[in-house]
Amino acid sequence: MKVTIEKLIYGGWGLGRYEEKVVLIPGVMPSEVVEIEVQKESTDYMIAKPLMILKASPQRIEPKCPHFLQCGGCDYQHIPYELQLFYKEEIFKEELKRIGKIAQEAVRPIVPSPSSFGWRIKLDLAIEMKESLHIGFYRRNTREVVSISTCPVAHPLAEELLLLFKEALERHLVLAPSIRHLEIFVSPDEEKGLMIIYSLIHHKEDHMRKLAEELINGSPNLKDVLLKTRALVFPHSLMGLGRTQSALRFFYEDIEFLLYPGVFMQSNLDQNKYLISILKEKLKGESGEVLELYAGMGNLSLPLAKFFSSWTAVEKNRLAVKNGNYNAQKNGIKLTFINDEAIRVLENWNKEGKKCDILLLDPPRQGALEELKQALSLNPKRIVYISCNPSTLARDLRFLIDNGYTLEEVIPLDFFPQTFHIESVSFLKRN
Repeated sequence: MKVTIEKLIYGGWGLGRYEEKVVLIPGVMPSEVVEIEVQKESTDYMIAKPLMILKASPQRIEPKCPHFLQCGGCDYQHIPYELQLFYKEEIFKEELKRIGKIAQEAVRPIVPSPSSFGWRIKLDLAIEMKESLHIGFYRRNTREVVSISTCPVAHPLAEELLLLFKEALERHLVLAPSIRHLEIFVSPDEEKGLMIIYSLIHHKEDHMRKLAEELINGSPNLKDVLLKTRALVFPHSLMGLGRTQSALRFFYEDIEFLLYPGVFMQSNLDQNKYLISILKEKLKGESGEVLELYAGMGNLSLPLAKFFSSWTAVEKNRLAVKNGNYNAQKNGIKLTFINDEAIRVLENWNKEGKKCDILLLDPPRQGALEELKQALSLNPKRIVYISCNPSTLARDLRFLIDNGYTLEEVIPLDFFPQTFHIESVSFLKRN
């Protein structure tokens, strides 16, 4: 089957048509002619893999990674970075317009990442033991582990620790069947990293400790190795370190963050710092009560709270709240963490008749429509919405616009070069 690619769409797909039916194909570019093999077919569309590029785009480049299109980590390594930014901005605008009827004039130019490779400070790796050991990422749309020998989007220290772990586990293969997942997190600010081993069973901890000791001895930059099993609520150090000893250190201006093992933080540190600078600039001169939903360990709260009379940060993850409270106390920052679901806090605030001046939220991919329905009763003057999914963002922005808010601007940021993912921050004002 032969298909001509019309355009790129959200999800990392190229869109073509075969006998009037939409075909979605990864790893292609607009105007290319591709020979395909259909992998899945439904009433409305087909998903296919490219067998051969019959007519290549003159702008196509050689991917930097030998595993590109085998593992599911990257989508755009065959496209020059400047062109990736162009396509992402167009896709972002199209999603907002198609789903939310959002005027394209509200969308600012996409903010490029300072580094298009070597930016990822966190790796979530799958581990599978079959005839041999496989450590890597899942193949696109499958649960098949593609073993990798390199990862160009990873920070160099994260890649170094990945190779260290692979070599060490090869010497401890008896442990491999019980390990399903490995998390590597590094701090470029501290030049240190840590590993969390996710194991199905707990009874091999003594052997795990030997593996951990070997890993620690293998790199002066490895701070700790931790174990997480179903029996453990939080990861615990195989080296016997306390939580603050294991934690990685990050810096923003005069603030020192400690990131506890197992707590979420953005993977692109440079773009994360730039996002904070945007928020500081756009909220300059504002005051009053801030309610932040999905606050994590205080990634945004800690650098911003000092500019407001009151800041309440809501986060359901107990360890992240412990982490946030520690960081606030350590830096002398006055803010209140609430360990609860966002929707429940909003319902309680409404029952108590509480209000807020600014609502800041950074929800997961499914968005926050139900939370926003509750939040309207708090009557915030401004809403700042950080999103990692333009589709649910478009839906939620349309709801806010239809309920008394004006969209001032949307700023897309490329937190994830070489992938289809798009981060953004939107600013709304009550009419």
